[in-house]
Amino acid sequence: MPDTALLALTWRITRRRVLASWPAVAAALAFPAGIAWIGIGHSYGTAAKLFYFLLPHAFLLAAQDAARTDLESGALENMLFAAGRFRGFLRAKALVAAAWAGGYALALFGLFAAWGLALGEFRPADLVKFGLAVLAGLYYAGLAAALGHWMRGGANVLALLLAQAAATLALVFTAGARTGFLDHVATGRFPGLGPKLLFAGLAALLPNVVVAGRLSVFTAEVLAGLVLVWAAEERLVRALELRKGTRP
Repeated sequence: MPDTALLALTWRITRRRVLASWPAVAAALAFPAGIAWIGIGHSYGTAAKLFYFLLPHAFLLAAQDAARTDLESGALENMLFAAGRFRGFLRAKALVAAAWAGGYALALFGLFAAWGLALGEFRPADLVKFGLAVLAGLYYAGLAAALGHWMRGGANVLALLLAQAAATLALVFTAGARTGFLDHVATGRFPGLGPKLLFAGLAALLPNVVVAGRLSVFTAEVLAGLVLVWAAEERLVRALELRKGTRP
């Protein structure tokens, strides 16, 4: 099968699975509705903070069901994926999922920016925030794709969301009360090695925190993490072997 045909097949399969996932569709519709409700009921500035912070999660949700379901179902044993083309399919699947999320993010950003321009509240710095949100989103896409080699369905996404919730609650109820860690997060300044390492761990788990734009060192960390997780995904795909006895 030519690569173009494989890409077209991957696009159709990914589109069908995304549209068939009611949690993903519900989240895709609820997110802009919630942002609009906050912007109208409170302020555009408040809506903007939430919009850029939560936007990377679109990439995370799009990366559910990355590989394990296909590997266990036997679908990759079809002759269409013979001669190692199943690896190309899994590579293309991860990239197509990221492209879907990128298109969704770009469309929402266009609408949100137009709203801000109409109100006179859109700033050039918002372009930087959008770029950082996409950076964090691509990190999510690679991380979820790698986890998807062990976790079936949306378990990779659920595991990350639960880990983020646990880490956030732990910081709010422990580090924030004792050391002023939350104040350091708000200002973007971390005196001492301990708070810096703690925030570095948080940024690896919740890269959305770099969207504020004041944390250049941790933005570099997320960028390096992006390279590492996609390299890990490529290594996992290369190492894959289908079980013996493939179907004709």
